[in-house]
Amino acid sequence: MAERIRSFDWASTSLGPILRWPQSLKTIVDLMLASPSMTSLVWGPDAILLYNDRFTELLREHRTLALGRSAYETFARARDVFEADIVVGMAGRSVRLLGQPYPVLRQGQLGEAWFDVDYAPVRDETGAVAGVLWSLKETTAQRWAEQALRTSEARHRLLIRGWAQAEWETDAEGVVVADSPSWRAYTGQTLTEWLGYGWLDAIHPDDRVHAERQWREAVAARDLMDAEFRLRAPDGTWRWTNVRAAPVVNASGRVEKWAGVNIDIDARKQAEIALRESEELRRVAITGGRMGTWRSDLNNKLTWGDAAFMELWGFPPSESPRSFTDFTDRMSPQGQTEMAEMVMRAIAVGEEFDGQLAVVSGPTSGRWVRWRGRAESERPWIINGVSFDVTAERLGEERLRESEERFRGLVEGFGQFSWEAEPDGSIVADSPGWRAFTGQCLDEWRGTGWLDAIHVDDRAATESKWRAAVAAGRPVDAEYRLWHAATASWRWSNVRVVPITRHDGTVRKWAGVNIDVNERRMLQARLEVLVNELQHRSRNLLGVVTSMANRTVGRGSSAESFLVRLKALSRAQSLLSQSGSDSVAVEALVRAELAAHADNAPDRIVIDGPAVLLTSQQVQNFALALHELTTNAVKYGALKDETGRLSVTWELIGADGGRHLALNWIETGVAVSPETVTRRGYGRELIEQALAYALGGRTDYAFEPDGVRCRIELPVV
Repeated sequence: MAERIRSFDWASTSLGPILRWPQSLKTIVDLMLASPSMTSLVWGPDAILLYNDRFTELLREHRTLALGRSAYETFARARDVFEADIVVGMAGRSVRLLGQPYPVLRQGQLGEAWFDVDYAPVRDETGAVAGVLWSLKETTAQRWAEQALRTSEARHRLLIRGWAQAEWETDAEGVVVADSPSWRAYTGQTLTEWLGYGWLDAIHPDDRVHAERQWREAVAARDLMDAEFRLRAPDGTWRWTNVRAAPVVNASGRVEKWAGVNIDIDARKQAEIALRESEELRRVAITGGRMGTWRSDLNNKLTWGDAAFMELWGFPPSESPRSFTDFTDRMSPQGQTEMAEMVMRAIAVGEEFDGQLAVVSGPTSGRWVRWRGRAESERPWIINGVSFDVTAERLGEERLRESEERFRGLVEGFGQFSWEAEPDGSIVADSPGWRAFTGQCLDEWRGTGWLDAIHVDDRAATESKWRAAVAAGRPVDAEYRLWHAATASWRWSNVRVVPITRHDGTVRKWAGVNIDVNERRMLQARLEVLVNELQHRSRNLLGVVTSMANRTVGRGSSAESFLVRLKALSRAQSLLSQSGSDSVAVEALVRAELAAHADNAPDRIVIDGPAVLLTSQQVQNFALALHELTTNAVKYGALKDETGRLSVTWELIGADGGRHLALNWIETGVAVSPETVTRRGYGRELIEQALAYALGGRTDYAFEPDGVRCRIELPVV
């Protein structure tokens, strides 16, 4: 852009040839071109546009064609967005706008982008505002990331609230000290009844001791809790709940609190109970002879059937049927076909047949009947069989299947995936969700191949926890980084696995679900960094304030002197807060301090230097040094009356293999008194000694015949 500006035909614009440009315009253009930020300048009433190379990234539809044109012409489609900003800048006001939307042309489409914007007036040699300087930082990606994070958190809250009866927290010892409106709303407990260990009173008396023991063991072991018990519902009944709790640890590994959630599993438990009861009834019927028995021949003639068999089909003893047609007429057409095929196939190969058919008509309509039979070996035309009612078992299986389908639908509806494992923990069944997420093929996923999709740093711990859980038959709740094939990146995943047991307590299979928690983990990491930085800054700031108090009030100076210096420190902290980072520009510090004490003498002050940033640790001591130089100049030096002049300039120099800031504070036109020369207060001590000690700098402070000369050198990044 520097080359283009030098070669541009400026005579064709209202600015005229470069040789006629005022020095103020040349200076601000030089600063703009050297700026690493996205910077532009509009000059004169025609708003002629100049900009640096970084700014061309924003001018996607114009690139360098906008140079020397009126900004109103270049941005005609978005004129209403920035015209007011130009008016404000030309009126002499500086403005900072955070998250400002601007329309930007991208891929042929005019879309909205977001920027942090600073603009300030630029004055010519007469002191009049002649232009406006813009500095922009695009924050579109950050804005979309924050929006995605909010969306993810909203989905997480919706998921928890959609599942949970209650959410709650305890202190590090497992004692309830904070309110849980959701728990109290569900159980009807008051706040006093809920606190401490009062929550146990809301648990069914038969489950209370077991629930308390599991909770205390989990707290003592600092391990996850996954338990089931009956909880008092809002209507006063008892409903089965699954409670899951985990310790929340800080960076040092110390437990800060426990977080828990209760999930209603009553439908699933009732289905499991119904299934066990139906199986028990079947075992009782088989072992106790309480079943219907029958005999028929291949000519479809019923030769014998007991009263229990007749009752299953709704036939009273006085109306005993004489053929199987009387029974099959009470089956559906599909059931009749299945019955015939099942019997004939079993007889043909000499095996037992076993099936279940529904009664669709008659007094026992809606009942499910199980048939078992075999042809006699010596008389294959004679069939002996038993039948018994399996309606309760069928209903239990249907309820369990519906519950599993609802669970699977809920899991898949939130973009997660589920999977199953054998009792020994090996993977046999397919999981399309896992393979779609990780990109593994079926053979890579099976057995223990799923471990290859986990980050190598997390793999050993995950495998150890999984093997220990399989050996003990206990649930697993863990987090690890999982390979995401679509984005070719590692994403944090939370896995929860529970054993599915038989009625005798043995593990039938393992059921697991993975939930993407990458956004939550990233947010936690960001918060940890912010907290550490806040603690670091606070310690540094307290150290500076303590030292300042000891060297002012502690040495007999007035409290007013301490407060004035404290305000200077506050201004530095304000600049740090405004920048939104851990650095502040040298120019901003100089101007802020002079504006606080010498804003009535701008024509006698020269401020000039390149863009240099100081870290938060440097800012505090450097700001105090500027404060002492400024207040001394106001009391005794160049800013005391109209005769003095002040020049504050700085540059970057190379020294000892690194970059250094070299700031020169030069006062002229001052009659230096002997008393001033010999005076050595806290301010001079800070400049000559504290900067060298705290920041590794060098200072040269001297009283010349016409004023103070001070040079400060500091290492900078």
